[in-house]
Amino acid sequence: MASGAYPVQLLHLPGEGGGAGQWRNLGAAYAAVTFLRPQGQSIVLYAAGPDGEQRQRIVFVYPILPGDAFERLDGSTLTWAEPESGDEFALCFLDDAACAAVCGAIAPVVRSSAVDGVAETLAGLRVAKEEPGGADIAAALAQLSIGRP
Repeated sequence: MASGAYPVQLLHLPGEGGGAGQWRNLGAAYAAVTFLRPQGQSIVLYAAGPDGEQRQRIVFVYPILPGDAFERLDGSTLTWAEPESGDEFALCFLDDAACAAVCGAIAPVVRSSAVDGVAETLAGLRVAKEEPGGADIAAALAQLSIGRP
């Protein structure tokens, strides 16, 4: 069994109009942030048995990638959207402490080195005064990109 697994209700809102805007409760499970191969760090939900005890059977896996956006709606609800399908998911925890523990485990994974130092990089840019008949500043700025070093 995964250590640090917390009881949750998994909710799903299909993207692309598939569910007509209705959240569906997919059931109870135990949530943990675990390293799986080949997925990497993932939110993993384990089945709950009829007696309420956590089982080792995995029922849901969501790989966490740098830059993913997870939002803590209130003290005990964590939501995110799957970028490709637009599907939204929510984990409703029994208490704030369990939600905080999972959020704390997710935070280092989503922090990407691609955005480290952005403030320093942007601080070095200066807004140029547009010269009459000169280059299009908006087009020049649109060509800038901040990527991995």
